[in-house]
Amino acid sequence: MKKGVSILLLGLVVAAAAYGCIYLAGTSSARNLERSSQPELAWLKAEFNLSDAEFKRISELHAAYLPQCAEMCEKVNVQNQRLKELMGATNQMTPEIESVIAERARLRGLCQRNMLQHFYDVGRTMPPEQARRYLAWVEERSCLASEGMMRDN
Repeated sequence: MKKGVSILLLGLVVAAAAYGCIYLAGTSSARNLERSSQPELAWLKAEFNLSDAEFKRISELHAAYLPQCAEMCEKVNVQNQRLKELMGATNQMTPEIESVIAERARLRGLCQRNMLQHFYDVGRTMPPEQARRYLAWVEERSCLASEGMMRDN
């Protein structure tokens, strides 16, 4: 009986150790990306085989774009909140609601324009073939995709 329990415990310990080794090996690349100086962009360097100089330039573009993006998001969020308030105060379309909807659409359009310009700027930093791949990738996952920008922030 004790021999069976010992074998079972040993099997569980070996299984747990094997799982740990497989887990660590399978997640090593992701953990390395997280430890990089800019983990939000590290995947880009690996995926598009960027040189250190290209990655540095893209990192600079990214750092310059983030404050503009945050500012636009805040402006859109203000309009979203204003629209909610106006809708909560009435049960019909008003000129003020129409105005907020129009401003919100204008801001979203400007946001999409700025985002696309940023994508083009990043693409120009890459070798031509990688830039084509990158622009195709962002087209699928950004405001250009049918579901892009449809969620409220």
